[in-house]
Amino acid sequence: MQTFKILLTIAVALFLQLLLSKFLEFFKYIDLALLVTVYFSLQREPLLGMIVGLAAGLGGDIIAGGILGVGGFSKTLIGYIISMASVKLSIENPFARLAAVALASIANTALFVGLYQMLEQNQIPGQLTAFAGSWTQLLKTAGWKALADTLAAVVIFVILDRVFYEQATARRMAIKRRFYE
Repeated sequence: MQTFKILLTIAVALFLQLLLSKFLEFFKYIDLALLVTVYFSLQREPLLGMIVGLAAGLGGDIIAGGILGVGGFSKTLIGYIISMASVKLSIENPFARLAAVALASIANTALFVGLYQMLEQNQIPGQLTAFAGSWTQLLKTAGWKALADTLAAVVIFVILDRVFYEQATARRMAIKRRFYE
């Protein structure tokens, strides 16, 4: 049942990404697949973070076009790094979670653009057209994406905490046992 809920969450995030980015201009800065990846990576299970990142990234690659696997690789790597950080550090504080989202957004942008540059692809999908200019334009867009992802995470994380109530409760109990016993 839990696996089905996670897969459904990824599918809904990808569907909303596809639908909302066509009708709302500002939504091009928000990456729902990344937010779902970060949410599950913060659950202190590295394998879950990596698998969700892989599924969300590959799904995003299929929807957006471009090179299949670039988004999957970047989100898998981000899922692993955030999962390992959440195991070593207490990232239960809402501000720490938002900081993790902002850092993940910047890292995802850097990985995505870097992989496209490394593969020397002239074909740039819609989500990368803003990066086609100078370094200044890249940094500006990465900053806007980090801000948009962080603001969207406030709402998305509250919704996901309610959908996955038992997981959020188990995470809080594990932290209490680890730090207070």
